[in-house]
Amino acid sequence: MGRILDLIVDLATALIVARMLAGAVKGFFRSGPSRFTSHTTAAPPREEQRTATAGETVRDPVCGMFVSTELSHSLRWHGTVLHFCSEECLERYRKSASA
Repeated sequence: MGRILDLIVDLATALIVARMLAGAVKGFFRSGPSRFTSHTTAAPPREEQRTATAGETVRDPVCGMFVSTELSHSLRWHGTVLHFCSEECLERYRKSASA
């Protein structure tokens, strides 16, 4: 009777250890924020995120990159507003248009 009781205790202990290991492995490989990341850098407030991504996107006429109309460098040219990804592209356009 003592051997059966020892066997049951050993089996219960093995099951508990197996479940703990499975939970640890599952937690290690799950997606999402890591528990090792620093929490010192805060995400921008929701309103700032909406401002940065809101608006229409258009193609820069110089380099072809898509840029938000709210964040771009813009130029009114012959009644049309052109949007550029950077000051460099804007200047390149001005030089080529004046030549």
